[in-house]
Amino acid sequence: MNQCKALLRKEWNTHRTSLLMPLWFTGGVYVIVLVSWIISLIKGQNFMIGFSSGEIPSGWQDFLVYTGGVSITALLGLVALITAVTLADSLINGGFKRRCEILHFSQPVPFAKIVASKYAFMTLGTILIWGALSLINGAALSLYTSNLTGSSFSYGLVGWLQSWLSMSLSLLFLSSLFWFFAGLFKRKSAFMGLLVILGIQAAIAILNYTLGWQIPSLLEYLAEIASIDINITPDLPDKMLVNINDLIATAWQKIFSWASLLRIGYSAIFFVAGSLLYKRRELT
Repeated sequence: MNQCKALLRKEWNTHRTSLLMPLWFTGGVYVIVLVSWIISLIKGQNFMIGFSSGEIPSGWQDFLVYTGGVSITALLGLVALITAVTLADSLINGGFKRRCEILHFSQPVPFAKIVASKYAFMTLGTILIWGALSLINGAALSLYTSNLTGSSFSYGLVGWLQSWLSMSLSLLFLSSLFWFFAGLFKRKSAFMGLLVILGIQAAIAILNYTLGWQIPSLLEYLAEIASIDINITPDLPDKMLVNINDLIATAWQKIFSWASLLRIGYSAIFFVAGSLLYKRRELT
């Protein structure tokens, strides 16, 4: 247990700036909003945006509060995803770049604990920090919106929870994929990994075109596994907008589904494969 704490503390001291990227992003947004508010006061303009429940169509109040919790969590989730992908290369290849891999591997610690601490720092660390930030900001936004619309504050919290759980699985899968690439390539692993994916996709397209084969698209499959919705403005039925409980139930079904279990399984495979590549590489 003491070894795990020491390893995590070492990763924190080395990579805390990258891990806290969602915090820096949030702070930057608040600074921009504050500066804009001050400028609007100097110019004598009303910077605050407000509305009353009577201005909102019937059935949209709950949906508006729910969407606020989802949106702010998803925005910070994109920053967290970039953070995790960046950490994958730094955690595995940082020692190689600083020419201290031999020193790190000479620690009297089992290799399994070394990679487990790095992987946990990348995934759980990012997810927990992002979850705390999105909860605080989502709760504040939901409280403000619910007071204006007369809706229930709990819908915002449900939106935060569903968005956080769903995107956490996507972050777990994608960061594990780039963890594998970091174990495969010592330099520019994220860029090289994307080149590999694009190269395979190009080869599939050429074979399908020249030979008439029907090989599925790798990019579409990865997007499906990662739960990336290409259509950012889906056409929702009116009843889903009015009956928020139906929308929430549908979201829960997507979270607790076979696709989510598949993302966890792929994440485990990429973690083990990347760790084995990292272990077998030539130390410098």
